Amino acid sequence: MAGQNGGGTFILAYAICILALGIPLYILEASAGKLVNRGPVGLFRQINARWGPWVGWFLVVMPMMIMSYYLVVSGWTLGYAVDAIRVDLKPFDEFTAGFSSLWFFLVTAALTLAVLMRGIEGIERTSKVFLPLLVLVVGGLAIYSQTLPGGGQARDFYFNFDLAQFLEPRTWIMGAGQAFYSLAIGQGFLITYGSYAPKGFNIVNSSTTVALTNAVISITAGLMVFPIVFTFGMAPDTGSQLSFTAFPKIFGELPGGLFVGIAFYVLLFVAAFTSCVGGMTVILAPIRDEFHISRKRAAFVAVAIVTALGIPSALSFTSVGLTIGGAPFLDVMDQIAGSGVVLVAGIIGAALIAWILPGDRLILTINAPLRRLGPITFTSRWVISVGRYLPPAAVALLLFTYLV
Repeated sequence: MAGQNGGGTFILAYAICILALGIPLYILEASAGKLVNRGPVGLFRQINARWGPWVGWFLVVMPMMIMSYYLVVSGWTLGYAVDAIRVDLKPFDEFTAGFSSLWFFLVTAALTLAVLMRGIEGIERTSKVFLPLLVLVVGGLAIYSQTLPGGGQARDFYFNFDLAQFLEPRTWIMGAGQAFYSLAIGQGFLITYGSYAPKGFNIVNSSTTVALTNAVISITAGLMVFPIVFTFGMAPDTGSQLSFTAFPKIFGELPGGLFVGIAFYVLLFVAAFTSCVGGMTVILAPIRDEFHISRKRAAFVAVAIVTALGIPSALSFTSVGLTIGGAPFLDVMDQIAGSGVVLVAGIIGAALIAWILPGDRLILTINAPLRRLGPITFTSRWVISVGRYLPPAAVALLLFTYLV
């Protein structure tokens, strides 16, 4: 996203959107799920029994669309982990020349189904060990990347600031879309996760920690990628396969690159796979609850639907080369679901929660103590205000985009 939207100017817009929109909407969705102790369908049914379930199911369809191509990308990480272990890392064009993208997508879907059938406790324990290791590897590679010949050019690109672009509505739309996508806002995830939060849980502290950690690691990953991109003369706007194009080159040059490459891709697959399991849990929960079927049957139905939806995205990076308007089907899905629809769903969902659910009960659910800054006292009511007044602000931005 940074490569396709101007580097540093986009990063600044994204960071502002995380702070101004991402954190309050994260808190709002999670607290709503905790308040009603239900997923998105149950939550919006409480808001309105007639049309509420339709809104809830729309928020379940969103992760279906996103997981359909996220499983494909996770399959790439599995394929690269396997190739790294086999000491046969290929450039991305070679990796996708046949049908590897499709096969690894299907394997990832099958592994996800197997975990969902057994329960996610093992994934929980695994992530507590492997995800911190991935952060260390990413941080180490980000530091090493700065020593490459393209490091200076990458920093110029990644930290540049263009006032004209900064004032472009598109920059803010894409920055907000990435903030919503990366924090799972407007996708039913946070409502579902919030419904599992224990009593007395401080949602403000948790949400802020998750959002800031997510943003810092995302920005650090850019510091890892772009020096490689510029060192080897690649285009920064390559798209979703950029990391898979860049890293095989650097691991061939890096001392001990074989072992670093194995560690990186194995850990990256673990990180991606935990998100696959989490996303599919959000989908299977309402299927199980609304249709009153067993967890295993709901898991099978959820994975079957997502797999069927994901096949076109997988085929877009095979010898078939499925495209829409010249762009890979997967990238089009990402642009639609990962930025556009997520923004609309997140804004509308937050407004319904903020305007209709009792504000005092939401504040109690958020469970955050008062904060004082000199004579000013901060309460959690500002979170509700963001949800209420974001829709007119978004409409004003869109009108400005098309009229000016």
